[in-house]
Amino acid sequence: MKTFLRNTLVVASLVVGANGLMAAQASSDQSSLKQLVRETKALDVTAETPDQHKALAAEYRELAQRQLAESNSHAEQAAWYARFPIYSSAKFRSSTIDHCLYFAGKYRSDAQRSEKMAARHEALAI
Repeated sequence: MKTFLRNTLVVASLVVGANGLMAAQASSDQSSLKQLVRETKALDVTAETPDQHKALAAEYRELAQRQLAESNSHAEQAAWYARFPIYSSAKFRSSTIDHCLYFAGKYRSDAQRSEKMAARHEALAI
């Protein structure tokens, strides 16, 4: 009995630890996107020369690509949730499907805004 309990606790701690590592990795990707947004906005304020505007346009294009990838990821998650009836129920829908669709739309509109800013800075670089 003692061995079973000890083995169960070891397995449970391994599972919790692995889950924590996965969550830290996911938040790292998100924080790097937030960091890119901050850096791009900071560069936007200081851009004066055509070369700076070209560099800023490239930053905005990269930001738009990252935001579009994040949007697609959330859309895929929403599609995955939609395959299972339990996630479509009133109890779980707002925390699964609706959540993913909201962020898919948010990141898609952010990507469109970033593309517009890239085009604007490309025009200013001429």
